[in-house]
Amino acid sequence: MHHKAKVGIDMRNQSFQREVALLHVMQRMTKEMDLAWKDFFEKNPGKKEEDVWRGLEERLRSKQT
Repeated sequence: MHHKAKVGIDMRNQSFQREVALLHVMQRMTKEMDLAWKDFFEKNPGKKEEDVWRGLEERLRSKQT
């Protein structure tokens, strides 16, 4: 096998490994966020999801100005 081919394969393998690692991190983050939301709504049973999102949007808008 030519040197260029080996280098190309190594670069693809490294890129693939980075993509797999990123996917794993994103899956963990999604799982953690789902747990956090579930915990929030269990502790605040009177809150509705729409109201929470509206409050977050308003808070973000106020911090941007």
